[in-house]
Parts: sequence; structure tokens; C-alpha cells
Amino acid sequence: MVEIQSMVPIAAVVDLVLGIATLSIIGRSDSQSSTNRITGCILGWILIFLGLSYLMTAVLEFRYGAQGEFSSLYLNKVSGTFAFTATNLFLSCAVVLMALLPFFFPFRIIQKEWDLWFLLSMSFAGAVFFTTLHLMTDFAHYNVENFLHIPGYLVMVAIYIRFVVTEVRDEDLRLRKISMVAGLLLIGIHGETMTYWLSQVLSINDYFFQRQSIETAMYASYSWWGGVNMRLTLGAGAILVLCSGEIWRSYKIGISPFGVLTFIIFIIGFIAGLADYAVLDIVRSCYETSCEDFPYAYSIWYDFTSEALVYLYTPILFMFILLHYDIVDTKSKENRWLIRIIVILMLLIVSSTILELIQSFLPIPDMISSAALAIVVGIFIGWEEKIVSSLIEGSASVKDTVRDFVAEKSEGREFNLKVFNVVFGCITAFVFAISILFTGLGVMGG
Repeated sequence: MVEIQSMVPIAAVVDLVLGIATLSIIGRSDSQSSTNRITGCILGWILIFLGLSYLMTAVLEFRYGAQGEFSSLYLNKVSGTFAFTATNLFLSCAVVLMALLPFFFPFRIIQKEWDLWFLLSMSFAGAVFFTTLHLMTDFAHYNVENFLHIPGYLVMVAIYIRFVVTEVRDEDLRLRKISMVAGLLLIGIHGETMTYWLSQVLSINDYFFQRQSIETAMYASYSWWGGVNMRLTLGAGAILVLCSGEIWRSYKIGISPFGVLTFIIFIIGFIAGLADYAVLDIVRSCYETSCEDFPYAYSIWYDFTSEALVYLYTPILFMFILLHYDIVDTKSKENRWLIRIIVILMLLIVSSTILELIQSFLPIPDMISSAALAIVVGIFIGWEEKIVSSLIEGSASVKDTVRDFVAEKSEGREFNLKVFNVVFGCITAFVFAISILFTGLGVMGG
């Protein structure tokens, strides 16, 4: 076995706990509108699918090890295993749900009686289709599902631009809530690729793909290559749009916390692009002579930026959306205690992980790091109620914020939580069963 220094196991725990808790709270939020409950269920199942994928990845890392840079797995070792198959299939299911989310939140785009059945049928059909495609082609076309992001991405960008422009033009500050949630969803879905925006603009990401393909013995088909580049392009375009919008809004109205978050990601992407350009000689060495290792500082930078964003901060963004946009019933006493537990658990896990990352490159004794963690725990326990109250302070649904933009007829439809969970529970069981079957038959791998 190998000693693992990875955030993947932490991400698995965070996503699974948050996803299950979200579904539990949604089940006790009968007073919420059907649109809010659908959104909560989608977010909950996205987190569960991501958590299961990360769990399988953690199993692979523990059993076979991972490369130091980009947490890449050696495909010639793991290909054909149950965990490898399940990892990729669960991630495909999460992508399908993320592609459908913008059609239900912040606005229910399809104003028809059958939109919920469209969501369920497309989710199940997408899971079956991509499962079949990847298993039959030995994952040669993996990442092709990234093209599904395009429609929802255009919807989110259009919503952000419209409400930022309208807010500044009409000085209607209530519209900030809508543009912000559109931006948060873009960061939650495309946040990792936003940190590579300058590298994508400079067209140097392809060099890293070539190196990774050589190191991991990965066959890159045109569809795989196109899917990866498509998502990187969407991420780069999104952060440039968000940064431009926030600069204009900050100049006209004033800076906001979301604007600060956007500028931080933009700056991270800029520095990352310069760092990627600086190590291009090392990247090229892998297919010109022999592979050279990246500098240790480069790996640390990746851990604190791209990896931390996708593994730790994305679940926190989803949690903020759930609470601040009143998707779950935050006023119910039954839900309040569970929300408090979730918030404290998330803060403690993230804090302990950051401390471990700092300790990995700074010579800090274990006693000092333990004392620092104890101080953090004490602060969170003492200020727990205030932290939770500040998170849900001013929470309001989109319908309550901008009533003139929400069609009343869309809220009158019934939502059966049991049917929703049964469908996605069947998808989960299907992925597990098909992964076990194909691995046992020796169909997968070389």
C-alpha cells in the first residue's frame, strides 16, 4: 500500500454527507415550492454522484497510488477494475445532472407540465447511454459528455449578463441575487477549468494533455480531446465574462463579496497560466526525451488552487446556494439543527484539510497544528449559531426576490420526492451492478 496525500477521500466524505443531508432536509421541506424542491434534489444527487466517484477514486489511489501532479492514476494499472469503471460512470451521471440543472434553477425554463418527466427521463437515458458507450469502447470516448454543458452554460451566461446589465441600468439591487446565483453555479460547475483560463487562451493546455497521456498510458480519441477542450473553453469564457461583469458593476455600484471571489479566481488563473508557461520545458521533456518531475512548488500551487476549488469549495458553494436562496426550509426547527451540524462539519473538515496542506510543506510540529485545529474547533463551537445565522440571513427564494420574472403557473405543479429518489437510486444501483458485471466478465481493460 502507498501513503496517500490527497484531498479525494475528504471530498468523498464531504460530498456524500452533504448530498444525503440535503435530500433529508428536502424531504422535510413540504412548505417549499416544487421548483425549490426539484433544485434541492438535483444538487443533492449531484453531490452524491460526485461523492461516490471520489470514493472509488480514493480506493484506486490507496490501492495503486497516484502521480504527484494532477492526481492522475496509472491507467495501465487501474483499467478494468471495478473502482475505475464505477468512478467514471458516476462522474458521467453527475455531468448529466449538472447539464440539466440550469433549466430548473434559478428559473424553470421549460414552462410545461412534462418538464419534471423530461428531467427524469433525460437523466436516466443519459446515464444508460454514456454507460453503454464507455463500456463498449473501453472509455476511449470518455469526456464526450462535456458537450452536454453547452446549452445550460449559455443559459447561465445569458442570465448573468441580463441581470447584471439590468441591475446597473435600473439601479435595482434586488436583481443582484439572480446574477450572483448564476455566477455561483458557473463557478460550481466550471470552477476548476476557470483556474486554467490563461493557459487555454495561450493554447498550452494541449502540451499538458500530451504529457498526461504518455505518463498514464491513456489513448486520447478525437471525442475525448474535444470534450476536454470544450470544457476548458467554457471555463475560460465563463471567468472572462464574470470578471468583465464584476469590474463594470464594481465601477458603477460598488464591489461585492461575489466580485471579490471572481477576481480571486481570475488572478489564480492568471498566475497559473504564467506558471504553466514557465514549466513548458519540463512538460515537453516527457515526449522529447524522458519525463522530468515538476518542481515541488508547482504541485503545492495546484493543491491549494484547482484541486482545493473542485474538492472542497464547490460543495461549500452548493451549500451556500441551498441556504441563501431558501431552497430548503431554513426556518423549520426540525431542519435548523441538521443545518447547524452540516455547516460546522463542513467548516471543520475544510479547516483541518487546509492545515494538513500547510503542514505538508512547512515544518510545523504536530503539536502546533493540533493546537491550531483545537483553536479553530473552539471558535466554530462558540460562534456556531452566529455562523449559521449569517449564512441564512436574508435568505429568500428567487420567486420571492423577483416575482415579476417567475411565472406563477410553474409553481402549481406537484413534486413527488419519492419518485425522484427512486429513479436516481435505480441509476446508482445500475452503475454498481454494471461495473461489477463487466469487471467480473473481464470485458474491461487490457
